[in-house]
Amino acid sequence: MRIEVTARHFKAPKELRTFVEKEVRKLTRYFDGVIDCHVVLSHDNGQEVAEIIAHSKKHQFTAIQGDQKMDRAVVLAVEKLKTQITRYKEKLIEKQP
Repeated sequence: MRIEVTARHFKAPKELRTFVEKEVRKLTRYFDGVIDCHVVLSHDNGQEVAEIIAHSKKHQFTAIQGDQKMDRAVVLAVEKLKTQITRYKEKLIEKQP
């Protein structure tokens, strides 16, 4: 899986980038069809915001989460994506004859 990390209006430290990549790679445990992810980190009204866009062959998953700390926002956004991906995977399994 290819992961691209973008920081808006600030320079993301190397430790934060590696943390984000480690957390996003966990998504492959739930669905191996995720091809790539784009993570956008930004500051918005005093909050840290993490937006993750994951692409599979036929679907796009999006999660936006804000929190006081960037690492917590990333973890919560990954949890949202995990929920979306497991629901999508269940629907795919139901459609199979």
